[in-house]
Amino acid sequence: MSMKTTVMILTTAAVILASAATGLASPAACGPGNLERAGWLLQRTALADQALLGFAADQVEIGGAAPEVPSFERSHEGKKAGLHILSSLILPGSGEAMLGYKRGYVMMAADIFAWTQVIKNDNDGDDIQQDFFNYADEHWSVDRLVAAYDPTSEDEVRGGLGLDYFDDVQPVSSVDDFEGNLPLWVSEADDHWEYYENLGKWDQFVFGWDDFVNPNDTVLTGGYEPTGTLADLRQPFTSHHRDIYREMRGRSDDAYSKRDNWLFVNIGLRVFSVIQTAYLEGILGGGPSRDLEVSGHQISLLAQPRGFKGGTMAAAVSF
Repeated sequence: MSMKTTVMILTTAAVILASAATGLASPAACGPGNLERAGWLLQRTALADQALLGFAADQVEIGGAAPEVPSFERSHEGKKAGLHILSSLILPGSGEAMLGYKRGYVMMAADIFAWTQVIKNDNDGDDIQQDFFNYADEHWSVDRLVAAYDPTSEDEVRGGLGLDYFDDVQPVSSVDDFEGNLPLWVSEADDHWEYYENLGKWDQFVFGWDDFVNPNDTVLTGGYEPTGTLADLRQPFTSHHRDIYREMRGRSDDAYSKRDNWLFVNIGLRVFSVIQTAYLEGILGGGPSRDLEVSGHQISLLAQPRGFKGGTMAAAVSF
């Protein structure tokens, strides 16, 4: 090798080394961009493997530093949505109020008022029920009923009269003979509720009221001509106490019916509030959506039915 060639090689090497030294000493050469590119070049294999594992690189990772493994997470709003819906189920309107809707307070007030009506009407029904129980105990007697079906009874008003109207009933001498003989008979010990219901509801028990009037006696006093049928026993004059008793039972039933209607209002408010809260939370299509997020990017899952057995699913990613 000639001296001239050797000098050229050494000169060229010196220039290259000088340029490298200058570049390394330059702030621009040591900047984040160059370092990130260097890191990316060193991690190219790891990035390639992530694609096989189902992970995607962030935008900053393209030509940048080695990425962190992206994490899959859902927004904490999903937990809050469940809390709001549960709250609406317990107290209608509370879920909407938590979301900042003032109409939620109106629904809460409506639910509280409905509950007051449920309690009020239930208590009214119970009170009237106890009143007509007491009224029956005061004015109705099983002994008088036995006299109506006992042909040997000395009762001048009803003695044996029941056998004239109910010819399928066999004569009795005591209350024990009613079992299996008098239609719909049930003792108070066997069924408390049915016992009191039957006293005013069925004609075969009308003879037990203390103000019972024999239809045959009205020929002279009121001009009523007895027909020998159940129409006689259903006349208003037959027993005023039975009519009062029926009216009391009717008022009790009306109170319980109002109670049930207000209870339906409570149920309806809960159903409406749960649906409305779910809608406002975006679960049913309204309000902000609660999408799945991957490394800060929202992913929406879409589904579309096709026919009765097929369907298409897709995912939309926002950048």
